[in-house]
Amino acid sequence: MRRRIVRVAFVVGSTVVAWAPTSALAVDADVQSDTAAQFYDVRSPTGETILNRRRATSTLSVSGYELMDTPPNDPYAPDLLFRARLRYDADYGQSGAESDVTNFGRLVPGLQPQQIDLMYGYIEGRKFARGWLGFKLGRQYMTDMLGWYSFDGGEVKATTPYYFAVEAYGGTEVRNGMPLAASTFESDGVWRGSRAGYDASLYPSYQPADVAPVFGAAVESAGVTWLHSRLTYRRAMNTGTVNTSEFASGLFTPAQYSGTRVSSEKLGYSIDAEWAKVGSARAGLIYDLYDAKFASMSANLDAFLGHGLTVGLDYQFYQPTFDADSIWNIFMSEPLNDIGARAVFEASDHVALSAGGHARIYTVQTSEAPASTQAFTVPGSYFPSNPLGFDGGGDFAARYKYGEGSLGVRASGNFGQAGDRVGGDITGERVFETRYVVQGRVNVWQWDDKLRPDRNATSVGYVAGVGYRFAPRSQAMFDFQHDVNRIAGQRFRAMIWLTLAVTK
Repeated sequence: MRRRIVRVAFVVGSTVVAWAPTSALAVDADVQSDTAAQFYDVRSPTGETILNRRRATSTLSVSGYELMDTPPNDPYAPDLLFRARLRYDADYGQSGAESDVTNFGRLVPGLQPQQIDLMYGYIEGRKFARGWLGFKLGRQYMTDMLGWYSFDGGEVKATTPYYFAVEAYGGTEVRNGMPLAASTFESDGVWRGSRAGYDASLYPSYQPADVAPVFGAAVESAGVTWLHSRLTYRRAMNTGTVNTSEFASGLFTPAQYSGTRVSSEKLGYSIDAEWAKVGSARAGLIYDLYDAKFASMSANLDAFLGHGLTVGLDYQFYQPTFDADSIWNIFMSEPLNDIGARAVFEASDHVALSAGGHARIYTVQTSEAPASTQAFTVPGSYFPSNPLGFDGGGDFAARYKYGEGSLGVRASGNFGQAGDRVGGDITGERVFETRYVVQGRVNVWQWDDKLRPDRNATSVGYVAGVGYRFAPRSQAMFDFQHDVNRIAGQRFRAMIWLTLAVTK
């Protein structure tokens, strides 16, 4: 597999060079790779191994800059670049039965022993048409008020000299079950992937993946340094067939629906403003056009009070939304309202303090549903008289740096009607002779589960680590962790970390 990844990188790099003009000889290229491995077993109380996992994850990124021969000192000169990142994820401890579609007792639909995911791979053009035009072509990420999103296609952006920019994009949504794809940024609520080899009556809740066209547009401010706002719209479509029932009847083939239909349709707006030495303000909202309701609203306010002191207020409204094909759309969902206040004080280059408090307000059902909708109502259900529930808590942290060492303390508490959690930890790190690293942590946490009092426990643990620093950003570390509580007993973990960084 390593040889395959290297070959892919070679082909991608060769393609970049082939697309670049022959006069562009000074291409700035960058190649990076990192690998992580983890080994663990999940066992039953009797000691039998239920899951055997031997995972290896490796990523390879390739970037090429200045692919065009641009004149120096020209602020309107166009630029062309290429970026790609591959991820290889394998689990060599999997049992073959877990991915065998004929083994109903052990099959985990969608589980793949080895998977290659093209996280992104696109060509980007900047400052074409005398600085007006920019574009991207390929698999790309998009981040704005609507959240992280991944699609295959094209994006065109026109930046005007009149303090605004217009953007349009279209293509297909990246979904699990498609070539070189993962489900990271799909809408929630649908379990989908490749059903190749599956009998139609097997796991009807595991929906078949198909092409999902998407298009969107945005208008945002440009050229104003202290203010930025963005209005964005996106619509994704479902195509192909979908099972209309999540459950197998055992007698009939599951009924299916086929046709083009809405997957998600949302409108978002955000605005950010910052005044140097005064403060900053941010606000945003998301409206779900399919569900006809607000999915999110937020506001944040920071004040810079001088002498290293910053105070802030936060508000977040959240109501879950799902893919239009999801069964969860027929269930009632209640919104959450989070309110918080925080302060950060940097007394000097050595001492920093922070503290905050937060409260969560959520609505609950206070009466039985109408008789026509009582299919899911439990007889004799208890309904509280107050439609609002409250949880809250606070946290405190302090850090002290000295020479090549640091000490830190952290404490937090969360309190609610269903339970409480209180605890904290002390951490420390010391570097000797700029190479030898010693780390440690001691923690105590208390859980109080008011719904299951038998699960109340106090957990005590520590972590001790030693390492060697090859360079300012490269080091090897060995950590040993030991935790004790009355429910889980004693648990141990040993980890080896290797960090390598090369700056060109």
